[in-house]
Amino acid sequence: MSSNPVGAGPRSTAALPLAVFFAVTVEMAPAGALSHIATALHTDIGSVAAGSSLYALSTALLALPLAGLAQRFDLRKATIIAGIAFTILGLAAAAGPDLTGYLAFRALNGAAHAAFFPLVLALAAAAAPRNTAQAVARVLLGNGLALALGVPAAEALAALDWRLPLALGSVGVATAISFAPRPTPQERPIAEEAVDGSPGRIVWLAALFAIALAGHFAYYTFLAPSAETSSLPASLVLGIYGAAVIAATAISGAIAKRNRLGRAVAVIAIESILLAVTAIIPGPVTTIIATVIAGACFGFLPTLIQTEMLHRAPGNQTLVSGAAVVAFNTGIAAGSAAGAAFAGHSTIFPSLLGAVLLITSGIGFAVLRAVGRSRWMHSKGGRVTTARACLPPQADSQTHNALR
Repeated sequence: MSSNPVGAGPRSTAALPLAVFFAVTVEMAPAGALSHIATALHTDIGSVAAGSSLYALSTALLALPLAGLAQRFDLRKATIIAGIAFTILGLAAAAGPDLTGYLAFRALNGAAHAAFFPLVLALAAAAAPRNTAQAVARVLLGNGLALALGVPAAEALAALDWRLPLALGSVGVATAISFAPRPTPQERPIAEEAVDGSPGRIVWLAALFAIALAGHFAYYTFLAPSAETSSLPASLVLGIYGAAVIAATAISGAIAKRNRLGRAVAVIAIESILLAVTAIIPGPVTTIIATVIAGACFGFLPTLIQTEMLHRAPGNQTLVSGAAVVAFNTGIAAGSAAGAAFAGHSTIFPSLLGAVLLITSGIGFAVLRAVGRSRWMHSKGGRVTTARACLPPQADSQTHNALR
């Protein structure tokens, strides 16, 4: 079966990943143009860098409440409106005549990001309800391509004029999202009653996701210094990492169709072991291997966990996507800060800290999976058995796989 949304053409299928590609490029572009922006606005680099902090803070604080508000409206229309708002505020930030205006519009742009991303994830799932994993993977591929291709391109454009990448990326968001696919009507499966979509479980999934990402970014933030310590070109190592992220994200939809938590635990275990080995036995070989594995794990994990969260809340996918966006941004910020706190001692400490945080999250996911399986087994003699009698054998198998 095709993974494309029913009735969607090539343009609408590519619309959401492209919109994410441009949005993430707008988000990250100033990081590579701080000196250019500071010179143009007659200020220092530290003051300009506050724009990225305000952007991230707005996103983390507002993603959940804005997702809850947006859930009340038509999903496709709300996504397009949020995308247009993102474009307007991105253009306003690019046109900022002074530091105050630039910082204010970057903060507001982050608020638009907070509304836009949960809606994009929810629309991707709603447009392809029979293949949510593949839809989520496609959206996240836009994120990976932005980091690997969009940000370097933005840095090159910023050498001409720092406003160019912000303006072009912002326009790209509105252009791409105008072709957004429509949700596909889908009746809720009878056996879906067996899925534990309680708020408590969603919160645990989001919290553990944040811890896992904190572990990953405690290592990744200091990947370049670690590479240089191992006598490797930082650009080469970062390029290898980016390629691994893209390759893994491209195939992550296939592995996220079933047994998502079990596979997430395996991914986390592999990365944590490699990070610990890198810290204990530093060197060019272990650094390259850890870089490839860390990149691949980062390509797999967001698809696995965010698909699991969406699967467990079929009626609240926008709100759950908001929780995932909060977890994502919180994990990145916490991991970067924690890694910085330990990096002063040695470049191996961020790797060790990352391994510890990853192991902690892996244990948590394993417990959640075990509890879910136990509840499913316990319910076999109750209403789920009755419901399953109405379903064909294939549907029964798919229900069991989804709960694994």
